[in-house]
Amino acid sequence: MKPSSNVCGTTTKVPSKRAIKKQINIPWNSKLFFQVGLIVSLLATFFVMELEIEVPKNVARVPSDFPWEPISTTTFVVEKKEVATPKKQPKQEPKREKVSQVAPVNSETFVEINNDIDITEGNVIPGDTPTTPATVVSEGTDKNTPPVTTNIMGVEDVPVFPGCEGAMGNAAKIDCMSSKIKLFIGKRFETGNFDYFEPGSIQTIHTQFTIDTHGNIVEIKAKAPDKKLEQEAKRVIATLPLMKPGRQGGTPVNVTYSVPIHFQVNN
Repeated sequence: MKPSSNVCGTTTKVPSKRAIKKQINIPWNSKLFFQVGLIVSLLATFFVMELEIEVPKNVARVPSDFPWEPISTTTFVVEKKEVATPKKQPKQEPKREKVSQVAPVNSETFVEINNDIDITEGNVIPGDTPTTPATVVSEGTDKNTPPVTTNIMGVEDVPVFPGCEGAMGNAAKIDCMSSKIKLFIGKRFETGNFDYFEPGSIQTIHTQFTIDTHGNIVEIKAKAPDKKLEQEAKRVIATLPLMKPGRQGGTPVNVTYSVPIHFQVNN
């Protein structure tokens, strides 16, 4: 077949069948096939990991007619021994003998006496004996030998509170002094300064002081849950009257005394 010619004399080429097939072929998409292959590989890996392979287990079996031997048991019985309770023997109080010298006693030790003082806010206990406030001075009467310090329970002659001169014996003098101090503190303790405590609560103040060789009140100490309570207790104790000093073997000595104060706040 000859090529056709148009009027102008130009020649037009007709494409062959092979060229036409190349034109209609779909182009190769490499990215699509890579993604499909990756997905197939992941799925195959997942199924392999999830695959369970049963492993045969060797279980030892004991025949039913196996001759079992009985297990012997031993029972222990613990016997409780009776312990004899020792009888309490009455204590014999040693007789006190007068001595000329006594070793010093640590003044830091608190000695509790049955003289608890209950102070109620707004309820002041009147005093029955006029007293003169004592001046707080430093202890020490002899420049060479310091005075001996002991507690109220270890001194031979206890200090005498004003108004207790007629009491006979140390026990009676201590009871008299305790009651006088109770009235004294109840009259002078400023309860109205502590209305910030919870109504109905009870505050305890532990106080200790020393009656020196001149009968003055020195070394006042107080311990309470509130600093203001401690200051008020020290202030009241400092105004205690001048007392007759305690004596050991006829020599004046320093005597420590403790007073627990129970302060109750009313509504």
